[in-house]
Amino acid sequence: MSQKLSRRKTLVIGAGKAGGLLVEDMQSKTNLAFDVIGFLDDAVKIGTKISGVPVLGTLEEIQKVAEQHEIEEIIIAIPRADGSLIRSIVESSKGIKLSYKILPRSSEVLLQDFAKDYTQHLRNLEIEDLIGGSIDKLDLTRVSERVQKETFLITGAAGSIGSELSRQIASQGAKKIIFYDWWENGMFELRNELIERHPEGDFEFVIGDIKDAKKIGHTIAKYKPDTIFHAAAYKHVPLMEANGIEAIKNNIIGTRTVAKAAVRHQVSKFVLVSTDKAVNPTNIMGATKRAAEKMIHILSETQDTTKFCAVRFGNVMNSNGSVIPIFKRQIDAGGPVGVTHKDINRFFMTIPEAVMLILRAWMIGENNDLFVLDMGEPIRIYNLAEWMIVLKGLVPHKDIAINVIGLRPGEKLYEEVLVEQESVDKTSEKGIFRTRNYMDFDKITYLNTLAYLEEAIQEGDVEREEVHRYLQKMITTFMPAEHSK
Repeated sequence: MSQKLSRRKTLVIGAGKAGGLLVEDMQSKTNLAFDVIGFLDDAVKIGTKISGVPVLGTLEEIQKVAEQHEIEEIIIAIPRADGSLIRSIVESSKGIKLSYKILPRSSEVLLQDFAKDYTQHLRNLEIEDLIGGSIDKLDLTRVSERVQKETFLITGAAGSIGSELSRQIASQGAKKIIFYDWWENGMFELRNELIERHPEGDFEFVIGDIKDAKKIGHTIAKYKPDTIFHAAAYKHVPLMEANGIEAIKNNIIGTRTVAKAAVRHQVSKFVLVSTDKAVNPTNIMGATKRAAEKMIHILSETQDTTKFCAVRFGNVMNSNGSVIPIFKRQIDAGGPVGVTHKDINRFFMTIPEAVMLILRAWMIGENNDLFVLDMGEPIRIYNLAEWMIVLKGLVPHKDIAINVIGLRPGEKLYEEVLVEQESVDKTSEKGIFRTRNYMDFDKITYLNTLAYLEEAIQEGDVEREEVHRYLQKMITTFMPAEHSK
């Protein structure tokens, strides 16, 4: 005797074309675990029926309707739903246990591509849906045409941004790619992935340190890249507060080493991957990244062989050390989730989104350009923790506790993408802005201080307070946070 299928009481958010077609598809199948109780949509639709299913309320009434009808599942069927709308849906229902699914949005797949089998395209709602997706899929045709003509060298190729740059450039048929990183295990995984996906690709995997002038120089001379994407950096704020000399050696001196080799071997373009933590930095990591921006600015003015530009953006979701994987582990372990401050917020972008915009900036970048990316609205990290708990089908503060654990050394409450005196101009590319750069340093002082700092490093260890003083001379906007002392 066959067991009766357990069907979950379901609300569909969106009583438009997509929602109606989804429900029709569900009604035509007997093997689905959904029992659609009703729709939620605009107030004018309340009381109407779509495919015999009533519109029970508005999006603001999710929790009330869900409790009344003992709803277990929410399905979002709004093709143009952006992150803010999805956040409001989750926020409105965070007091009860629910599961969430979503139909792919218009930025993922066109409705007509569903081939009328809408239910097979349903997927679980992910945190990326709430805080990513501000950028529609970009037409990369022009990028692909350019990529196919060039040889690339990617430093930090095994890292979060570097590996996605590697994937996207490889998928667009680059003439040749040289992957450069010291992280052997990461390079091993990247090599296996790319060779399996692109057996026809012309790839070279080089294990090396960006601070090794002979190695990087030899690599550039041997393979003659047209473009260098410099994604290698030490980026973890607390670790760099405790190891400031290593941040300087890697992020400033390492950048100079690769950049000078690019000039020496006549590389056409050098793109520095920077960070919003370089703006009015309060920590050593941010100060060294601002100093890296200044380094390529100096080089852009002293030669005309290589075009130097930088791209600055905020946090990328699920990158190495990102707060999202940390929260996931804490939730999976039953909590508590640790948030450093109740009011701390950050800009977020998915890794593929960030890399797509880096490639677009590379296309239009001229010498001494500094680009900032449209990161949307900042996200409060405390809310992020709550949403991630909700997406696990749990209730924040009831099933999983959230503890405020205190700011880490050098950590800001909020990040910025522009120095106060900087302003931006629109570019031909949506979501990318060109800054009119503010000179928060004196070139002679910067170079002399760096020379003194290098000499001090060679003579022995340098205390953090000394590192702060050196960096403040180099970058006048660097103000170490009080809690970092």
